[in-house]
Amino acid sequence: MEFDTIYSKFFDFLEIGDNHPTIIMGVLNLSPESFYKGSFYEDISTLEHAALEMIKNGAKMLDLGARSTAPWSEKISIEEEVKRIVPAMKNLCKKIPENIIISVDTQYREVAKSTFDIASDFNKKIIINDVSCLKTDPSLENFVIEEEIPIILMASKQVPGDLLHIKDIINEFQKTITRLESKGFNVNNIILDPGIGHWVEQKTYTYDLKIISNLNQLRNLNRPILVALSRKSFIGSILNIPEPEHRYYGTLSATAIAVYNGAHLVRTHDVNKELIEIIKMAETLRENK
Repeated sequence: MEFDTIYSKFFDFLEIGDNHPTIIMGVLNLSPESFYKGSFYEDISTLEHAALEMIKNGAKMLDLGARSTAPWSEKISIEEEVKRIVPAMKNLCKKIPENIIISVDTQYREVAKSTFDIASDFNKKIIINDVSCLKTDPSLENFVIEEEIPIILMASKQVPGDLLHIKDIINEFQKTITRLESKGFNVNNIILDPGIGHWVEQKTYTYDLKIISNLNQLRNLNRPILVALSRKSFIGSILNIPEPEHRYYGTLSATAIAVYNGAHLVRTHDVNKELIEIIKMAETLRENK
């Protein structure tokens, strides 16, 4: 089946799509509850160092989150999320280059507004990364529409990651895109994340394998595709590695296959030479198949 060429340009400087290099998004977690403790930065100086190192190694986006989205994690209040993210956001806006986009990993309008206001003060650009596909806090939808903020939507129907089959993922995405477009939102500002991971109990690792294998079916929606699979449980299930700390090589392998199958953006805890090389190989093989 022939698909249209996928292409979007964010903020007049970041081009994402079929004929452009895969975008690397480095993960910066402010939540000690996160499933992978190696991604948690407990003070501003270590966060700053990690961010600048990721940028030096090739990251074009930084995903900043103050709340663990793992379903079994200890829950925190919105106030605590704001309290964690505001000082980190201020520091990053001061330190990072203008052409680096901060992705704010949140499901809540209050957090989005706090970070958007800070970014505006520093003339920096943000996007919102909502794992609930705008289901958790409906007022966030109105906010991104009003402020014309680009958004990453993760496949979700009622709770984050509850869609199991690729056809259901596509259907829910189409509904959301249609709704946003009807409200005047520019659909070119949407990135799609199929929601890889053990988000709900019934979602075993075999569903993740099917999603990765059939990633190209998302091309029907004509939007850039992001994969967030770094050190996730399906890798542990296949390789019998319970600790996320030891899933690095499995992550590299899965990332290469996802890029080969059509991913335009990769959200990862590790931004380094190995990642750059496996992505380049996967891109080249994809272009020549």
